[in-house]
Amino acid sequence: MLRLFAPLSMLFALPMAIAAVPVDIHAPANLQACTHAKPCPVAILSPGYGLSGSDYSFVTNRLNGMGYLVVALQDSAGGVILDRDAPVSPQVQAMAHVASRSISTVIDEAAVRYPQFDWKHLVLVGHSLGGDSSAQFAADNPSRVSSLISLDSRRVALPRSAGIHVLTIRASDTTADPGVLPNKEERSRYGTCIVHIEGSRHNDMQDAGSEQLKARIVSAIDTFLVPASHPKYACDQDSKLE
Repeated sequence: MLRLFAPLSMLFALPMAIAAVPVDIHAPANLQACTHAKPCPVAILSPGYGLSGSDYSFVTNRLNGMGYLVVALQDSAGGVILDRDAPVSPQVQAMAHVASRSISTVIDEAAVRYPQFDWKHLVLVGHSLGGDSSAQFAADNPSRVSSLISLDSRRVALPRSAGIHVLTIRASDTTADPGVLPNKEERSRYGTCIVHIEGSRHNDMQDAGSEQLKARIVSAIDTFLVPASHPKYACDQDSKLE
């Protein structure tokens, strides 16, 4: 697969760089139906630390099938290496601030290039650090985000807002920092959806994970977003891996 600058007529799972931020652009199945008058929805996918946007093809493929243009960042860490001997949370939070600005840059430039898509009501999808980056972007730009899907993000507080619908899918082998997950009252007030997958591991929430885990993640996303034109924002049930 070549890395190039792609005009819309060539747009289909093509890597490119926007303002030196490497991204992969994945077109929806109904690309021809996307117009300036009736724009198709957009999802911004941010990977976990040490992973790339191309490591989440099971999510990208499902979103494409639902009519979303998927813009997958290839790095959420900005080239920064975690110091495992120092406290992790402050480092991740600093990375999330940098990644939030990168997301903003990507969106601003892509919106000009591709006006056939809806850049004003974004769906953010992120795993681990990518989920933290997505949460930080939502905090920095709440008016640009319609919903956020977090795959076990742990360090940046998820949105508490009636205007941003949140689904967070939780692994069994990790815990979030205090204040990251809405409490019971906040979940009730804002409709936050928390789905626990018992037996799942944080690092497996990507293409290398089991087919069963990926199917559970896709099911939760389906329930939350289908149909793309009028998302239900419903909550899937907790589940258990066999």
